[in-house]
Amino acid sequence: MARRRQTADLPITPPDPDGSEALYLQLVRSIEDGIRTGRLRVGQRLPAERTLAADLRVSRTTVTGAYQELEARGLLRGHVGRGTVVVGAPPGARPSTLPWSQRGSALALRAAPASLGALRHRPDVIAFDNGWPDPALYPVEALDRLLERLPGRGTPEIYLSAPPPGDPYLRRVIADWLATRGIRTEPEGVLITSGAQQGVNVLARALVAPGDVVLTEASTFQCALVAFRWAGADVVGVPVDHDGVLPDAFEEAVERYRPKLAYLIPTFHNPTGAVLSRERRHRVLELAARSRVPVVESDLYGEIFFEDTPPPTLKAQDHGGLVLYQGSFSKIAVPGLRVGWIVAPVEAMPTLTIAKEFVDLHTPALTQRLAAAFVESPQLERHLASLRAECRLRRDQLVGCLRQHCPRLAFRLPSGGYYLWAQLPAPLTAAELSPIAAEHGVAFRPGPQFSPGGGGQDHIRLCFAALGPKAITEGARRLGQALAEAEEKLGGTGRRAPAAATSVV
Repeated sequence: MARRRQTADLPITPPDPDGSEALYLQLVRSIEDGIRTGRLRVGQRLPAERTLAADLRVSRTTVTGAYQELEARGLLRGHVGRGTVVVGAPPGARPSTLPWSQRGSALALRAAPASLGALRHRPDVIAFDNGWPDPALYPVEALDRLLERLPGRGTPEIYLSAPPPGDPYLRRVIADWLATRGIRTEPEGVLITSGAQQGVNVLARALVAPGDVVLTEASTFQCALVAFRWAGADVVGVPVDHDGVLPDAFEEAVERYRPKLAYLIPTFHNPTGAVLSRERRHRVLELAARSRVPVVESDLYGEIFFEDTPPPTLKAQDHGGLVLYQGSFSKIAVPGLRVGWIVAPVEAMPTLTIAKEFVDLHTPALTQRLAAAFVESPQLERHLASLRAECRLRRDQLVGCLRQHCPRLAFRLPSGGYYLWAQLPAPLTAAELSPIAAEHGVAFRPGPQFSPGGGGQDHIRLCFAALGPKAITEGARRLGQALAEAEEKLGGTGRRAPAAATSVV
């Protein structure tokens, strides 16, 4: 596969050999236009002459001539050790008082790679880095039928502003549905949010102040890390294994850091797929109660089990009012509904509601009523049964394809959820594999994005729920090619490990 042009994101058009103007002058005009329109900014460094020549498939002399002409016009300047830099703007240039791309906060710039909205691939890329279910799995027909007989349809009711805590109708429906899962709450203890991510943002704004410590698993949902850090918290990871967070390590972290709260994903953990065992759930709750540390339980994937039903949620076993339970329809129905919920003690609701109100005032009433109708209908349970079966098939296919094409990847078989957490053969890292995988047209989430301490360099997350069977097969094949190429390159540098990795652990 051809390498990606390093200048692909720059507004520099390759010269036309058949054009009436000299090639170097065409290049001058292209770069000058980029500066005039603000797409090339003052202070921006341009590619080296040899690099630009190779990417544009012209001679180095053409690039040298263009750079010299632009220097003569006062637009570029060459610096030893720094390369060629834009230093001026041509007459009629679009005014740009500030380099806005450089004005973002340090946290915003750090958060960008983890952003769920940052995934923009070429159409031919197989995206194992996606976290949404395949649209083919959405219950579109069921939702369309429910829209036709929506409660409040034909009245202004569903187009008015909903109360900040949520539509009372939906809050009651959610409370009743959760009771079938062992979670007892009054409708007044349910706060409706615009999806799970807003739920994390609300919790962070409501409960965390700058300098507070938040405990998470050693790897966790990347956008939760951003939310807590944006609130000014120090996030500390607690080690996990295939049975979830280690209670002794959790106890030590609680005693050492005196956290404001703990954020845990006990069931089908993102990204590792781990399930916190019954014994450890009891121990974590005992430790939290003894230390009076609130626990945020994120349960976005608990309904997506493939074999045995997972242990009861922490919230179902919470007798002291310490657990704040979070769920969403984005993962178990459709992302576009943007309806999630937080179940909390009634005493905590005023603080949470204020935080919610200043995030977006209210979740749209129309989507809340549609979510309520979906939960009340038989369609939800039918959809969940179908989703479980389909995701299990895709998990099994991915596992089989990885064993065939990526035998040196090590991983455990996830018993639910959307993700497979794979360990790379030593000493290969996700950062080294990622650009090679991109050249082969396959993408994944690198382990360090999930780590509050920068760990996970030797792990990658693959989402099997987002892709159809053909894409899974082809994606595993491409990943195998990328792994082989990456290991060959490492072998050439003397860094390759002599021992072979097991395919499944």
